[in-house]
Amino acid sequence: GLDQWIKGTSKLFVGPPGSRVALVGPVEANEKEVVFRFEEDLMFNIPFKPVVALSGKVVLERDEKSGLITSYREFWDQDVKTVLKSAKFR
Repeated sequence: GLDQWIKGTSKLFVGPPGSRVALVGPVEANEKEVVFRFEEDLMFNIPFKPVVALSGKVVLERDEKSGLITSYREFWDQDVKTVLKSAKFR
């Protein structure tokens, strides 16, 4: 569930200023979905605090009746290997 996802994510990554996320371009929304692009630097909460850089888009699907978000999907511009190879140590 959402609470478990938030708890796990907060344990895996260091928050600002170690990690950052920025929206890139407009947020597009209609009755079926919300779509936006992002760029982020993620600092892992493990020894040496590696930071990886990635970009991509998020698609949030909406319930047609209520308009509430029912699905979250993230599509990265880079493959996992490329993201991991971008790791820098601070």
